[in-house]
Amino acid sequence: MRSWRPGNYPYCGVVLTNFTFLDVKPGRIHFPPKHVYMAAESVQVRGCELLPPGVTEPRTFKQALAAPDSVEWLEAVHHELHSLVRVKGALEMIKEEDTPVGVNFLNMTLILKAKLDKSLQPDRRKARICVQGNKQIFGVNHFDTFAPYTQLSSVRLVLTLLTLNLGLVVYHMDVETAFLNSLLDEELYLRLPSCLEFDGCRHAKLKKAVYGPKQSGKAWFETSDSFIMGDDSRMKKSDVEPCLYYLRGDRLTVFIQSYVDDYVVACNSWQWYHDIVEAVNASYPCKDLGVLDLVMGIGVRWGVGTAYLSQQGYIASMVAAYGLEDARPAFLPMTPGTVLLPADGKNTCIPYRLLLGKLKCIARCSFPDTMAVVSVLSMYVLHHRRAGALQGAQASAQVP
Repeated sequence: MRSWRPGNYPYCGVVLTNFTFLDVKPGRIHFPPKHVYMAAESVQVRGCELLPPGVTEPRTFKQALAAPDSVEWLEAVHHELHSLVRVKGALEMIKEEDTPVGVNFLNMTLILKAKLDKSLQPDRRKARICVQGNKQIFGVNHFDTFAPYTQLSSVRLVLTLLTLNLGLVVYHMDVETAFLNSLLDEELYLRLPSCLEFDGCRHAKLKKAVYGPKQSGKAWFETSDSFIMGDDSRMKKSDVEPCLYYLRGDRLTVFIQSYVDDYVVACNSWQWYHDIVEAVNASYPCKDLGVLDLVMGIGVRWGVGTAYLSQQGYIASMVAAYGLEDARPAFLPMTPGTVLLPADGKNTCIPYRLLLGKLKCIARCSFPDTMAVVSVLSMYVLHHRRAGALQGAQASAQVP
């Protein structure tokens, strides 16, 4: 079997890396030894990313207070609360005795994330206050909750068929704190996480949509939809994809794909794009990210009449999390003739299902060649064990 070192670009610039995850028939596949799923005590694993030493991701506010980087986490929490109460006006702090009698309080929770840059180095700490919407009561504090969601196939359609054939330029806009730009019709009363208070209060009234309430997605979609359709009277919406908008004129062609708080705008007029960016910022804060290079976690690289989709960073972080940096790249996702044998039972210490989910995401988004391998490996979910556990699965790595 011919192997490739990092930096060598085989067929179409694609490197396929073989990892063994199941028992395989001896002599059929070659792999480096001692691939063990483990993380040093100084390194914390998040999904399929390795956090740098000294950087933590607490699950609760109490853990954040005891973390070695507690100062940074406290600043992030204070910044989030101050933004919701003072800047955005999403929360109105109230005393418990001032709330209506018999009101159903919803608990609030903190989501703490360490933001990393492209080189996976610590950039900043981010605290997100969410509401536990599972305690909401239908007909009391929520009603209709449906909100359309864009499909990956629609994004591919805009990036390839429409954009390349019509000669459009694809731009990217990101709406800041999108949900906070929409109002709620229902009254929701919240309780802050334990050990946390603001202005001497531990209870609040929710005035704008935040992450967590069941109707937040619907409220933001209606706000975004009304803006896009009202900004230009010529704008139309697809009958089969409610998140795809289009405008066709004599000299103007525009497609807008909304993805939660992101707008992918493909058009042939820079002036029209500049005008809509100003219009969006007049309604709610929005960042102009220029020509599209990342959408739905998929990297986009533009060539002459070509668009390349890649998940290089996602794959590299997944390989590092599973301790497989030294695995030898191979030309094919799975060596022809490989025979996988089911183990006697399974080892719950091995994150086999998690790895299969990551591989399926890669195959669906940017590397369809590996879907057949993922299908084969999925048959052994209940029959894998630790012996040779990180051998036999096929992961893909793409290099620019």
